[in-house]
Amino acid sequence: MSGQGNDWSEWGELWRDQPAVDVSQLARAASRKRWRMRVIVALELLMSAVACAQCLRFMSITTGRWQVWSIATLVFMLVLQWLYLHVRRGTWQASGDDVRSLLQLSLQRAAAGVRLARINLWSTAVWVVLTVLVSVPELEPSRWQADPKLKWTLVLQCAVNGPLILAIIVFCLWYIRRQRARIARIGELLRPDPT
Repeated sequence: MSGQGNDWSEWGELWRDQPAVDVSQLARAASRKRWRMRVIVALELLMSAVACAQCLRFMSITTGRWQVWSIATLVFMLVLQWLYLHVRRGTWQASGDDVRSLLQLSLQRAAAGVRLARINLWSTAVWVVLTVLVSVPELEPSRWQADPKLKWTLVLQCAVNGPLILAIIVFCLWYIRRQRARIARIGELLRPDPT
């Protein structure tokens, strides 16, 4: 009899140790996240439209390899925007209002966040490599030392784009780590009861 009493107290402790999930708070968080996603997508679309307009303008005022770079960058931007939208597919709202559905949605959103950050890392690397390869002739010291305008352009590009690219890389790596931790926490909540 005393053994049974210990089982009940152990089960009681186990039950008290289970993380409590507030369904209404989880639903509010999912709704807030949906609005943030809408704002982010709207900003992405706006920035993509501006970048495409700049590529088209640059394409019209350049020739040769810079014109090819403009076309490649334009296509690259359009493909990236399609990828961003594709990765977010199925992450807009939960299939139901129960805890499991809301946690599954949070899990899908965190996994999509990891994929988006990876896409940003790889796309940044590809764009930098493409730009450096196209600009190799201008990077020769004899060329930019003789042309003050080119020298100023290169200094400005390095001063602005260098820290920006570094910030993108650091942010993406931090965000991937954060989302992986979130996935682990949600996985713990979704783990079926062993009883």
